[in-house]
Amino acid sequence: MISMLVKRHPLFRKNIERISPDDRFRLLVESSLSGAYLIQDDLFRYVNSAFCRIFGYEAEEIVDKLGPIDLTARDDRELTARYIRERIEGRSPGIRYAFCGLKKDGTSVFVEVLGSVIRHEKHPAIIGTVVDNTELVLAGQALKESEDRYSRFFNEDIAARYVTTSDGTILSCNDTFIKLFSFSSKEEALKTNVACIYTNSRERDKFVELMKERKHLERREAEFIRKDGKKIYVLESATAELDYTGNLKCIRGYLIDETNKRQLEAQLFEAQRMESIGTLVSGIAHDLNNVLSIIIGQISIMDPVKVGTERLLKSRDAISKAARRGAHTIGQLLTFAHKVETITESVKVNNIVEEVVEFLEETFPEKIVFTAQLERRLPSIHADPNQLQQVLINLCVNARDAMPSGGTLTISTSRIDRKSLEGRFPDLSSDEYLVTKVSDNGVGIDHEDIGRIFEPFFTTKKNGYGTGLGLSVVYGIMKAHHGFIDVRSEVGRGTEFSLYFPIPIQIINAPLSALEKEIERGHGETILIVEDEEAVQDYMKETIERNGYRTLLAKDGIEAVKVFEEHRGDINAVVMDMGLPKMNGAQALLKLKLISPEVRVIFTSGYIEPDIKAAIFEAGAKEFIQKPFPGVDLLEKIQKVLVAQ
Repeated sequence: MISMLVKRHPLFRKNIERISPDDRFRLLVESSLSGAYLIQDDLFRYVNSAFCRIFGYEAEEIVDKLGPIDLTARDDRELTARYIRERIEGRSPGIRYAFCGLKKDGTSVFVEVLGSVIRHEKHPAIIGTVVDNTELVLAGQALKESEDRYSRFFNEDIAARYVTTSDGTILSCNDTFIKLFSFSSKEEALKTNVACIYTNSRERDKFVELMKERKHLERREAEFIRKDGKKIYVLESATAELDYTGNLKCIRGYLIDETNKRQLEAQLFEAQRMESIGTLVSGIAHDLNNVLSIIIGQISIMDPVKVGTERLLKSRDAISKAARRGAHTIGQLLTFAHKVETITESVKVNNIVEEVVEFLEETFPEKIVFTAQLERRLPSIHADPNQLQQVLINLCVNARDAMPSGGTLTISTSRIDRKSLEGRFPDLSSDEYLVTKVSDNGVGIDHEDIGRIFEPFFTTKKNGYGTGLGLSVVYGIMKAHHGFIDVRSEVGRGTEFSLYFPIPIQIINAPLSALEKEIERGHGETILIVEDEEAVQDYMKETIERNGYRTLLAKDGIEAVKVFEEHRGDINAVVMDMGLPKMNGAQALLKLKLISPEVRVIFTSGYIEPDIKAAIFEAGAKEFIQKPFPGVDLLEKIQKVLVAQ
């Protein structure tokens, strides 16, 4: 090996035979890529060229002038001194350690030292080599820093990150994931199958199938259950990793907690709904007073001695219309004032527009003229009708306020294809959209304000004339319905809001009209009426008996249970109010079910909370009818429960 190295040196390629053995070894040391040294009496007595290159010195600057400590960084000097001392004193046969060296220019160099001790009575020496590992050390430090950064990114990220197998085993998760799902530790999380955080096993199966199909999901809305049972809402992004056969190997993803945002949106929606009530209350009060005036006035002239049958029938019709008008107004008020069920269903937008226009025409000032331009035979959309009403109410209220001296408020509907919207809106998801436009010829909106009108609490109205929540709620509802909103305005000429709702590809449209069902007469069946309001009870009794049924009466829940038990074999159905004294309708239902599990109960109420309504149906109620109701609706419900098996 030595001969081969020597032969390659250009100075001795031709005269190698003339070089003495000592010169050959000296040549080997000088040609080495590793630094070589000899230390005696704490000074370097010999260093080779590679040693000088490593530390940036000339040989004459080191030999007999500098020692190991001089070439060692301050923090490692104690370490170097200890190693040399231990070798010189014979406590260790050799030297092998790494330290941070100090170059002539003051920069650091990371080296590894190999050495051994040469024994001498008075002057023992250390000989060895030095290898420059700076690039390797720096690369290792960079790798460690990268790993540390990734670890911090993974564990300290505000998103809940996870890695799971296809069967739900959690392979890894960060601290945010652990906290989000209320696990006590990472160890507990890793022992848990991820299926337990889904609302049901079917949802997990659907997600896995979706990942197999799409391989990647971005900002998918999802609902999960924490370990403590609390429901949370998240935006989920995930990527599927496949094995070499194409099967799902694992899923990597992250979750953004949207629970607080959802709660704030609900609070915002509720606050805005209450603002709408405040805005409309004067008009509603005016309308209800008119209704009461009609009823009171017509009753005052309904003296059969003084007026004939024709006049009585005319008064009866006027009272009936006024009562229905009042009931409609109260129904609208309840929709805005209470938390109603959020139910997405097949909705005909034209019907919603007509209802809103009818309601607002009665409450807005007469100087506001409504115009409806509705395209007929439009397809239905999937939406929450109550929220669509809220959107139109908000936009119409803004239009009214923009026309303080009066003007025309126009609502129109039409349809538009996807191609016409491309470039205007991102994330188009449907091939066709239903467009609803609300426009006015009022004061308009300044150009600099257009970009801010959907921000919560931003308003161009004077203090005390609005909180600035209306349009932010509109924006949130449109987003929840996967739709878009556009606004065009010109100062002094008016404003137009355009709402774009996606039209489902396949949807079964309800018929435009349906024949009313003919109400069959009863055949002597017995109906128990439970109602604490005497006038309402009398009205229901007369309506039911006129149609061929028998009736039994009770005024509270306790009496209802007693009467039912006494006539358990005769009663075919029960019509019962929810708000009964002594024992409410829901409690009475449970008692009746104990007496006869097959009891058929129709509940009535002026207003019922959605969760209570759901509970009574779960407990066994058959039907529900909203007060006030015409007799034909009551008879239809009775007939329905009697013929049901």
